[in-house]
Amino acid sequence: MSKITNVSAMLLLGVAAPFLLGDNSPFVGTWKLDSRQSKFTIGDPSFMFATMQIEQAENGLKSTASGADGKGYASDFTFTCSLDGAPCRVVSMSLMRSKSAVDTVSLKRVEDRTILATGMKNGKLVYSDRRVVSDDNNTLTVARKGFTPDGKPYESTIVLLRSH
Repeated sequence: MSKITNVSAMLLLGVAAPFLLGDNSPFVGTWKLDSRQSKFTIGDPSFMFATMQIEQAENGLKSTASGADGKGYASDFTFTCSLDGAPCRVVSMSLMRSKSAVDTVSLKRVEDRTILATGMKNGKLVYSDRRVVSDDNNTLTVARKGFTPDGKPYESTIVLLRSH
């Protein structure tokens, strides 16, 4: 290969790499709970507040979240997952006192703006999500089906707005 061809190939790869690696993911950014638009049913694990920072990571996404559940239990945690559905470990920065806390998460990208997710605790399903970023990239809607700590099924809609 000539030097010009090598340089051209490297420039093309440098320009295309962010798109090939997913750096332009609509999920990347800081998201804050919109409690007015979110819908929780009585008895399900709701949130008083939540902020999530999503960053590009090797072959996936790194999520760092801070929030408080409906009972006021604060939690800070992070996880880095590939987007192939493989489980990844949730790392807590503090004692997870909420009974609905999970210890593993899996993410599977099914469309550019849609990720299916599951949260597990001790190998048992806690929730399954459909996470969708709006066309204008400003709203992340999570349609969640799960089980309360005492085993009752619930459904909720969690709406997060992009923080600019």
